[in-house]
Amino acid sequence: MSPSPTHPDASAPSSRADFSRLEWAALLFVVCCGFSSQMVAPLWISAIITDFGLSAAAAGRVNSFEFMAVAVVSVLVAVNIRRFPTLLTTVVGMVLLLVGNVASAFTPDEMSLTFARVLCGVGKGLVEAVVFSLVAGTSHPTRSFATLNVAYAVFSTFFFFTVPYAIEREGAVGAFHAMGLVALVGTAFLPFFPRQPLSHGELDGFSLRQVPPWGIAAFFVLILLWSGQHGLMAFIERFGDARGMNAREVGQILGLAAFLTIAGPTIARVVETRFGFTPPMLLAITILIGATFVLGHSATRTAFTLAVPLFMLMPLLITPYLMGVLSLADPAGRLSAASSAAMTAGSSMGAWLGGMALTGGGLGVLSWTSIGHFAICALIILVIAPLATRRGAKVRAAAAGALGDPE
Repeated sequence: MSPSPTHPDASAPSSRADFSRLEWAALLFVVCCGFSSQMVAPLWISAIITDFGLSAAAAGRVNSFEFMAVAVVSVLVAVNIRRFPTLLTTVVGMVLLLVGNVASAFTPDEMSLTFARVLCGVGKGLVEAVVFSLVAGTSHPTRSFATLNVAYAVFSTFFFFTVPYAIEREGAVGAFHAMGLVALVGTAFLPFFPRQPLSHGELDGFSLRQVPPWGIAAFFVLILLWSGQHGLMAFIERFGDARGMNAREVGQILGLAAFLTIAGPTIARVVETRFGFTPPMLLAITILIGATFVLGHSATRTAFTLAVPLFMLMPLLITPYLMGVLSLADPAGRLSAASSAAMTAGSSMGAWLGGMALTGGGLGVLSWTSIGHFAICALIILVIAPLATRRGAKVRAAAAGALGDPE
């Protein structure tokens, strides 16, 4: 039976070119409110170490399982997106986020807290898959994803400035109450959330057979980069605490740094590949290694304040170039489509390794663990970046030749 005109099939793509402003506003509010716990992970991770008596390794495991749930669910939904009604899937995701955050406040042991955070991860995975599918179907997806990143940075800034007050009042419980409240606010925008996708961007027929080895290597760099970044970032409040800073002070620095991360994709967009892939990526990863070393080995507040923004910014400068490499290696877009899951899986691995490094050797060892990740990335970039630069030149030359050929 055909769907009623007043009740269109939720799985059928819309014929419109883009969403309305109200739908865009709802989409951005829902996804950013849903991801609040991910944005302020360093704050609540530090809080559960202090208030729940968990070790850094245990806290890292809890965060790792949450990120892994996001990665697995987002991929499973993405490859079967037609089977998941847009609005209903988002509603279920937001409900799981709300329940998981509230439950986290009443689960002070590792096992039950892990279960609660996995609930949040499943909810985030559902929301992420739907939102990314919606954004990918817009008339200008690159611009739309840039808008999503800007909104993410702005919301992160707000949360980093406000959540520390909840932690000061109630500790870890206050952090989870605050994140539950934020998820509840996000659900208020669901009535205005898009009902239908504009098109379907799914991963049917995903295969790596036609992808060159340097494309696979770039995908591995993406995982390794975000493993090293989140492995330290998850415990960044511990670095501030070692310098005598409280959660509010660290939150203010993180808030400012989050706002400055808008510059990462902007710089990459301005510079693009006019210098090839090698110079910008190597320069950025060298700065990242330097900032990581400073965080682990300088005891001053000034050094911490200067290093944190660089540490948060550089991966966001490198990532667009890696996405460009993936696009050249796999023009069909399969690697690019899987990139979000790769970054989330890397963050999951980083949280686990970072927790073990911090528990086993302290802040210095954690710093060197991340530096090791970035050093391997730099070595692989030295190999793959020139190959991507040459492939890009051939693609541009072929495109120019096709435009110049008479029909």
